[in-house]
Amino acid sequence: MAQTKFSVGQRVSVSRGNSFGSAGGFCSVVTPLPRDSGPQQYRVRGEGENFDRIIDEARLESVQYD
Repeated sequence: MAQTKFSVGQRVSVSRGNSFGSAGGFCSVVTPLPRDSGPQQYRVRGEGENFDRIIDEARLESVQYD
């Protein structure tokens, strides 16, 4: 698999965008998904959530732990 921008366990911020029901706030990367075509996507889990979401790389930003 090619190198990805974010790694497993990395804390990221998700921009809300225009999607109804999309995550906003902080998440951690569970795994990068295989890139067949289109944008790189990641499986992420929001803080306090017990399920994963799939988010495009363009909507994610790296954040530092406080």
